[in-house]
Amino acid sequence: MISVAALFLVFAGIVLLGYIINSLFYKLKISSPMLLLVIGLLIGPVLHVVNTSPTSTISQISPIVSALAIAFVLFDVGMSIRLKSLSSVLLRTTRFTFVCSMLTGAAMFAFLYFTQGWGVLLSLMAGFALSGTTSIILPPLFKIIKVNENLKTSMAFQSVFNDVFSLVLPLIFFDILATHTYSFGFVAGELGGFIIGSTILGILFAIFWIFILRKFKRYSSQYSWMLTLTIVLAVYGSAEYLNFNGALATFIFGIIFANVQDMGSLIRNYVKPVVSEITHIKSYQREISFFVSTFFFVYIGMLFYTPSVTYTLIIITILMALTVLIIRSAVLRWVGLGNAVSTTGHAKSETMVMRFYIAQGMAPAIIATLPATIGLNVPNFIDIMFLMILFTNVVLSFGLYLYVKELKKEDAGKPQAGGLDSSTT
Repeated sequence: MISVAALFLVFAGIVLLGYIINSLFYKLKISSPMLLLVIGLLIGPVLHVVNTSPTSTISQISPIVSALAIAFVLFDVGMSIRLKSLSSVLLRTTRFTFVCSMLTGAAMFAFLYFTQGWGVLLSLMAGFALSGTTSIILPPLFKIIKVNENLKTSMAFQSVFNDVFSLVLPLIFFDILATHTYSFGFVAGELGGFIIGSTILGILFAIFWIFILRKFKRYSSQYSWMLTLTIVLAVYGSAEYLNFNGALATFIFGIIFANVQDMGSLIRNYVKPVVSEITHIKSYQREISFFVSTFFFVYIGMLFYTPSVTYTLIIITILMALTVLIIRSAVLRWVGLGNAVSTTGHAKSETMVMRFYIAQGMAPAIIATLPATIGLNVPNFIDIMFLMILFTNVVLSFGLYLYVKELKKEDAGKPQAGGLDSSTT
């Protein structure tokens, strides 16, 4: 059993490595989740620094770790969205995201059903868990890419939609698998309840919290960030307790909380006393997002069980990751989203970011742990989820390399343009 001293050293080492890796992400454009997964793999199943067997405490707390990561990161992503920008790209982005998710989920289902023989429900559950991108990588990604506000908002909306879609639909399939209850009304009711209930709850909590911050400003100003994190946990917990979706509720909470000052002159005057508090919370939230996302991907790497991986499984998951890229590229071209959200001077490089942003994370990591909770031992289930997270992040890293080359070409004739920075976002 690892000692307390060793545990503290591991804890501190992960934070420092996370900082170094995110710096590499900025300098070399290497996807940080990919390297963090490898670190977790080394700490856990390879070197056995930490016991990560299925019966260990590390494995058993996976639902709690995943929930914390979702709550804090999606709150941060929600706060990064501007409603004015969202309104201009909402319809086209929604169409692109929905079509891309459905086609990708169907393709992943076909791969898993015919290569793994898991059965319809398990293959659907896993396939749609792998149907979209993750929002947990957005905070560090936005720091290193040079994109306009519309594209940034579109990517954030896509990722959160995918996080919710890639969690809700597999959870419905899981409920059917666990309870043996199926009907169209059941599925429609579950999905509608998740979306509508979660949205209303997020809005109500945002209104409530702004009222509290304003009413008790004298007492809460010094602790507004920490108190807000507490409310984020309350939003997520309340949504899950009411059988809604905690991820969507915290995302909506973040959007309303960050944009309330732009919702008309009457509301603007009401929230004026707490605008500085909202700005303060935004700046500190970036730090907690970095901290949580770093540990999340290391943690997922620790849960991987290497002895069961075969060359055949690796080839299958590589083909699956490439299929995700092909589908996304085709739908992007069909919908024309790249041209709609890109700027004239950087159209090619910005479209390249959209095309290669297939990185997965939270949804497959969470869904991977579900079969074991009802006593199902599904061969290769966790392994495929882990490998897909790894390989889709490899694809993103390659895309960032191509993006940098294209950006340099576009900026070659623009003496006033600087290097990679976030000044235009």
